[in-house]
Amino acid sequence: MTLAIIGLCTLVFAVQALLGESARWDMLLGFSMIPAVVTGDRVLPDAIPTLGAAFSLLSAMFLHADFWHLAGNMMLLWLLGDGVEGAMGHLRFIVFYLLCGLAGAGAQILSDPGSLDPVVGASGAISGVLAAALVLHPRTRLSLPLGRRRVVLPVSLYAAVAGWVGVQLADAMSGDAEETVAWLSHLGGFVAGTILALPFARPGEGVPPISPP
Repeated sequence: MTLAIIGLCTLVFAVQALLGESARWDMLLGFSMIPAVVTGDRVLPDAIPTLGAAFSLLSAMFLHADFWHLAGNMMLLWLLGDGVEGAMGHLRFIVFYLLCGLAGAGAQILSDPGSLDPVVGASGAISGVLAAALVLHPRTRLSLPLGRRRVVLPVSLYAAVAGWVGVQLADAMSGDAEETVAWLSHLGGFVAGTILALPFARPGEGVPPISPP
């Protein structure tokens, strides 16, 4: 499922890139999460293609603003996703992933329900995966999966989490109101991942390490 999510996000971004500017913007508006549309305060114009505000809570997780937004999210998912998926199983993992993404969207909506800014990205869901990796594999080092092998990196998960939290807090306190709201989505996903990690781990099985000893 980890590779499927990475593949789907990459495919959606390729479609975005191939569209003309007008069509790309219409796609962004129709399938991103817009708090005011989700809460019912505003309605999208009839000309905008959409499957509804409820569906946008899911579809927004697979859209990305630019290449670096996509690359950063997918790299973190590549590093941590399969280890968390191994602890949960395929079906539990995808449900967990989506719930963390929804929690991130919910945190952003609660912070500013009248916002008209389109929100895209897998950051909330991947923040949940990061939290789950910390809960389930607290002593592991980061590693790169390369086929059937993994290359262990000289970076602990604690260091990665500390750096990630530092970036979130620094941006949240930067004084930009819009950015402050955006980072709450990441933190909402992280909190959800922390709470849900153990309940979603497979019962009766030891939690496998992310990287080999």
